[in-house]
Amino acid sequence: MKTQFLTTSISVLALSVGFSAAATAQSLDYTAMSDLFGEAVTAGATGAPQRASDVPATMVIITQADIERFPEYDIPGILRHYAGINHNRYGYGDGQISIRGAATPYSPRLLVLINGREVYLDSYGYTAWSTLPVQLEEIQQIEVVKGAQSALYGFNAVSGVVNIITRNPHHGDYATARVNVEADGGFDAAFVAARQFGDRAAFRVSYGNAETSEMPAGANAIQAATLALQDYHRETGAVEGRFSLTDNVSLTAEATFTNVDQSEMTSVYSSARALYELRSYKAELEADTDYGVITALAYRNESEIVYSFGPLSAELTTFRVQDLFKVGTNDTIRIGAEYRDGQTASFPDPGNGDFGYESMAISAMWNHKFSNTWDLTLAGRYDVVDWSRDSAPGAFYSFTQEDYSVSFEEFSYNAALVWRPTFGGTMRFMAGRGVQAPTSFDIGFTLQTVVGGNPLILSGNPDMVPSIVDSYEVAYDRAVTPTINMRAAIFLQDTSDVRGQIGLFPDLLPPAVTIPTLLFNNRGDTSTAGFELGFSGDPDGPVSWDANYTFQETEDDLTGIFGLNHLQDFENATPSHLFNAHVGWTGEKLSVDGYVNYVSETTTPLQPVFGLPTQVAIDDYVAISFRAGYRINDHIAVSLNAQNANFGDGEATTANAQSDSRVWFGLSSNF
Repeated sequence: MKTQFLTTSISVLALSVGFSAAATAQSLDYTAMSDLFGEAVTAGATGAPQRASDVPATMVIITQADIERFPEYDIPGILRHYAGINHNRYGYGDGQISIRGAATPYSPRLLVLINGREVYLDSYGYTAWSTLPVQLEEIQQIEVVKGAQSALYGFNAVSGVVNIITRNPHHGDYATARVNVEADGGFDAAFVAARQFGDRAAFRVSYGNAETSEMPAGANAIQAATLALQDYHRETGAVEGRFSLTDNVSLTAEATFTNVDQSEMTSVYSSARALYELRSYKAELEADTDYGVITALAYRNESEIVYSFGPLSAELTTFRVQDLFKVGTNDTIRIGAEYRDGQTASFPDPGNGDFGYESMAISAMWNHKFSNTWDLTLAGRYDVVDWSRDSAPGAFYSFTQEDYSVSFEEFSYNAALVWRPTFGGTMRFMAGRGVQAPTSFDIGFTLQTVVGGNPLILSGNPDMVPSIVDSYEVAYDRAVTPTINMRAAIFLQDTSDVRGQIGLFPDLLPPAVTIPTLLFNNRGDTSTAGFELGFSGDPDGPVSWDANYTFQETEDDLTGIFGLNHLQDFENATPSHLFNAHVGWTGEKLSVDGYVNYVSETTTPLQPVFGLPTQVAIDDYVAISFRAGYRINDHIAVSLNAQNANFGDGEATTANAQSDSRVWFGLSSNF
């Protein structure tokens, strides 16, 4: 008891020192703080530095040391090894992730951030993971937050958040060059460097280029087989400057670009090829004042995307300001405001007027420490969203320009009570309400087409309302022995007014409309309940291990008939059982890691080129991967990686593509 109190007091003191020095999410020295406490440290949830064991949410922190040991080439591949994470690979670059529920194509309910900038494609409402302008070597840590988190992280954080934090160039110079060469000739090369210039300026630059063969198509995905004949291409770059303007004021500026050409699966379960050209610009000013740590953030995301049904041009501009301050020693408060302006060119019919939205949000967070045993975090956010269109769609469409002048007002919250009982460990009691806004596609999509010689209209729907996700969770973490840790959670996640795509049968028929019309619409409710259990061992010796199991059960109450009104089927697409295990050995120069992933059987829709959609059964499968790394000297290392080594000619893990075995040789140089 005395030892626990002393440790907690030292932690609070050290974190208070870090806080007073304006150690927020972007400026915190994660490595130094983690070494101090013997566990990962974050400022992602509340804005103030916290040990991972104190965070008022179920959070997984994946460090750079963890990333280096995975036989994976992208972030979705890394995330699949953790409890509660659903992963589907629809193409080499199209890996989709969802937390506690099916990872459907264009999975919409996960907010992804890089250093506070949203990379979620606001126009369609999903994350194209291959387009993230970040190399694995420049990541400080990946924070995975489970459950509805809209009040803490922002709009659309409805089932969870993936918060990616890059290495701060102020905390040390480094340079890394790496190339992976696949057995079939594909390659993935990256360069990352950071350099300090005196005490006031530091820069980080990164560049990546990859080209490889696409995954083989699924047995029934005829269109995917044609699209997969083209290789996958990816090129990304980023430059960041961090400047200490005074002892208390800092400025960060960043610019990124991404070009990707890949095969993927759309939200209506059809195979497609997409070309992405993305740009982003960000500036963040941070000041440690007598009134707290005040942060002003502005960024702009620009996207040019060529989908199978036409090109899309969109921009998102965001301004955010917040103040993080302490009242006494036991209360931390964060207040903030955000403005967003999202605009999309008339799409895919260029004559129907550009459209978009403006939104304003205010938010507040209060963390109160009752004692060394109890603390409470409450957060709330209020969003107002106004949609508009700058001209009327054509005469055959069912909505006028005035119909697109719609507004949403929604409140989201997060509440977490953290208890550190005398018998050990940490318990969390959590509830949250997340808001998932309709996207530009949902609201403004307009296309007149012909099917079987008959005219048909596909249309967004300004009458759609936001989907609401309510999540509840009880979690318990503790050290079972000095070298074995346990994590457990029971959760329930309810979604009402599910965002639904167009189907095959018109929602509106004559005489109500001139031409039969298919609409985007809200399609009913779905819920997922289950539990997670994980153990990890980190003994003093060379062997480390971890294992986790997830049980999840989804129940749909969706309107319409499969294949007619919509294609959603979360109930059958969500695997009931997930199991992951890892064993690693570390020597003086050699390290070896083996991984096992088990996913139980599912059933998923597939929209063929012709005819009605079909249900494709996906058998349960086990994937075995391994990595062996050898450090030749302080500057050069090599590795041999085998992903899904037991799959042979390919395993049917989705309806669109087979997850084939990939083997690559890696060479990296640090200087």
